[in-house]
Amino acid sequence: MLFIISLVIALFIAFCLDKPLKKFPAAFYVTAAVLTVASVAVTQSDITISSRFVRDYVIGIFSRGALGAAFWAVVMWTGALPNGSAPIKKLMPVRGELSITAAVLTLAHIITFGMQYIRNLIDGRTGSGDAYRDFVITCILSLSMTLIMLPLTIMSFKAVRKKMNAKTWKRIQRLAYLFYAMIYIHIMVLFVPKAQKGREGYFLSVLVYSSVFIGYAVMRLRKAYLSKNEKTSKLVPNSVCACAFVIPLCFSGILSRNTNTQTKVLSASPKAAVEVSENETTQASTTAVTTTDGTKTTTTVKSGTTVTTSDDKKEKTTEAVTDAVKEEATEAENTDEQPDNNEQEEAQEQNYRFKNGTFEGTGEGYSGKVHVSITIENDTITAFSANADDDDPDFFDDAKSKVIPQIKSSLSADGIDACSGATYSSKGIIEAAKNALEQAIN
Repeated sequence: MLFIISLVIALFIAFCLDKPLKKFPAAFYVTAAVLTVASVAVTQSDITISSRFVRDYVIGIFSRGALGAAFWAVVMWTGALPNGSAPIKKLMPVRGELSITAAVLTLAHIITFGMQYIRNLIDGRTGSGDAYRDFVITCILSLSMTLIMLPLTIMSFKAVRKKMNAKTWKRIQRLAYLFYAMIYIHIMVLFVPKAQKGREGYFLSVLVYSSVFIGYAVMRLRKAYLSKNEKTSKLVPNSVCACAFVIPLCFSGILSRNTNTQTKVLSASPKAAVEVSENETTQASTTAVTTTDGTKTTTTVKSGTTVTTSDDKKEKTTEAVTDAVKEEATEAENTDEQPDNNEQEEAQEQNYRFKNGTFEGTGEGYSGKVHVSITIENDTITAFSANADDDDPDFFDDAKSKVIPQIKSSLSADGIDACSGATYSSKGIIEAAKNALEQAIN
């Protein structure tokens, strides 16, 4: 969804603001730079943004590189459109300006996540197994793309381009093809694992990005073929291109399908297991049992237990004395005073492990404090929310989906398994939940 919104913005600027962009490019560059700096400043500061819409669709559109990728998509598709078509006539004159704007906007993503990756590397937070592999691949791709993007961007300025040999400039610009391929691989490495886990929106994102980048590659190859074979019928190349587009797109969909077999967490909190004391799990009644010698002795009769009198030492099962128990219990109820309602409520509350109410706790997460709020009613967690001051949303969401159901079901923060790849976020939630539950203990 974020990339689709970004595409709409990029296409609007490219088609509707093409003349101002061509006439006053510096204004667009400065605006992009200001937005980039503001995005980086907010993400690297201690500012807490409670609104998810602002985090995802205002700041996230820059920090996550969605808007930069959308501008790059417009730039690369400009080179794949048929010569002489109306779109190419509109976009080709501002292609250089669009690429410079795209590069400036991409810096927000490079700086934000580049600094995070550096911190991860220094602190040893690189994960293990598949998470470590993805971390290494992402780092290599990001560094390589940056090294390609910067010189190509500088060469896109007219002042630099005029001073270069045309053939040399064109040969160097061909590195853009490698740059576009790296963008797609980078996105797939990040998004496919999340789509496989069933994370909301990532499967659609994989299909959208695949459609844009695979479609570009197919159209660019088609254009190159037809330019060399102008008299060739277009039926065969068009059929081949259709297959070349559909097959990889289907493969990307199959690759990113949800393979997570874990039960999804429902929005309505499931009731946690209630731990009760032995007095609550075992029904017992204290009654008077008449022995063989005519005396009465008070005996506690439990379901399935054996009652023995002091006279003949013979065992009598509960079932054998059921009538006597009922008769004597009825007499006791008629003669004994009933406790008032307040005493009954206090006794009932004392039987629960936790107090009723909402309790809050904090813990140390990935890169800041984690806050949780737990609502308990009769030893059942009815509500559980968690948020972090400064954490990667994807990792934190993974940690929540793994950790919170365990705490709810066990009504404890002990022995909870952390989410692989989001260990620090998981530990923060566990620590905060433990602090909250300690406050709730009776």
